[in-house]
Amino acid sequence: MRSLSRPSWIAPLALLAARAEAQARPEERFAALDGIVAAAQARTGAPGVALAVVEGGTLLLARGYGRASVEGEAAVTPDTLFQIGSVTKPFTAAALLAAVGEGELALDAPVGSAVSGLAPELARLTLAQLLSHTAGLIDEPDEFGPQGEEGLAAYPRTWTAEYVLLPPGRAFSYSNSGFALAGLALQEREGRPFAEILRARVLAPLGMTRTTFRPTEAMTWPLALGHRRKDGVVEVVRPLANDARLWPAGTLYSSARELASFLSALAAGGELGGKAALPAAVVRAMLEPRAEVPALGNRYGFGLWLDTYRGQARAGHGGGMTGYGALLGVLLERRIGVVVLANGDGALLGDVADAALDLALGLAPGSPEAAAPEPAPVALTAAELEACVGHYVNPRRFAFDVERRGEGLVLLRFGSELALRPLGEQRFRLEPAPGRTETIAFGLGPDGRAAYAHMNVWAFARAPAGR
Repeated sequence: MRSLSRPSWIAPLALLAARAEAQARPEERFAALDGIVAAAQARTGAPGVALAVVEGGTLLLARGYGRASVEGEAAVTPDTLFQIGSVTKPFTAAALLAAVGEGELALDAPVGSAVSGLAPELARLTLAQLLSHTAGLIDEPDEFGPQGEEGLAAYPRTWTAEYVLLPPGRAFSYSNSGFALAGLALQEREGRPFAEILRARVLAPLGMTRTTFRPTEAMTWPLALGHRRKDGVVEVVRPLANDARLWPAGTLYSSARELASFLSALAAGGELGGKAALPAAVVRAMLEPRAEVPALGNRYGFGLWLDTYRGQARAGHGGGMTGYGALLGVLLERRIGVVVLANGDGALLGDVADAALDLALGLAPGSPEAAAPEPAPVALTAAELEACVGHYVNPRRFAFDVERRGEGLVLLRFGSELALRPLGEQRFRLEPAPGRTETIAFGLGPDGRAAYAHMNVWAFARAPAGR
């Protein structure tokens, strides 16, 4: 999950008065969400949405909208299970950090000390690098693949040196593969399936009794089916997305109510209902910034994005699977958290999550806020521009080219040509970037030329000349 820092300039006395009035009428406090959710469903084609809001360990709101499937009449409730994609990552990180706290694993030890049979380039990576996306690995989706749980142990042992895109520790680059390898290290060390480890170490202490990796278990509970638009018609995704080889990176099934318990514990240093559900050291480790993400302007901890919302520190994660979208985030100082789940392809409902946070803060959704100043244009020399020219690739995601055009640079991607506006410190704004503001940052090598580029959540290695 990510959002630019947006400080609030609401007067403190007015804010307190608005919050007191809203708290006196809890149902009215979130009434505006109904229309916002309906608009999001129409926009994305998601038949159903579930959301929850917590504050200080109290569940303020748990609500379901729409249907679990366009082919049935079952209503979505706060207990309906959805696939949550990469929202799995904070849970994987928590399980690993708990094992580290007990001395079973070491964050800075080579992963090869726990997992035998890895290529040497992979064996030298550390858990700290894998959990913070700084191991330099390529990324691959974790959606459709083998169903057998034995695949987690077998798959990373087939990876070659080509899986290492950049030298370890060089740069942030989001990698599902890295989280799968980290999960395998814990599975190998404990000698039992990762799904069982996660349940014992994290899910059970949090009271998340329905949350599971296993599709045949999820099917025994009320389950929202994934949907996508095809030729203008919303249809059920078949087969259900699943790839057991990469489970630690994604594909947990969970509900808005159970994820709200996790957010409550995260905001309270691991406590839930007055008891220690997660070790406090685990929560501290997850929330400590580990990597800067230059293209997004935020940071990453262990399994959590770290940014600000209305000037307040926020931690959270988003996740998408074919047919599903999931977001969770918590304002740490205020201990206000929001979960939004949807059964529509690409339905990452950030507007719904932001509106729920605003209402919990006693603000009208989308209240005016101070806009970030537009960076002033920066003049670069011909040599500085030339240093960025090249072909960049993250093999299982996409590739692009940066070329000179007159006195500037352009980026060629997906058949489009985008001008690069210099912002300084090897950062550029893509113009025009349809529907959003997008930034690209370059990392220079010892020769003064770009060794990689950072766009969105990935790093892209600059290919040697002639390739």
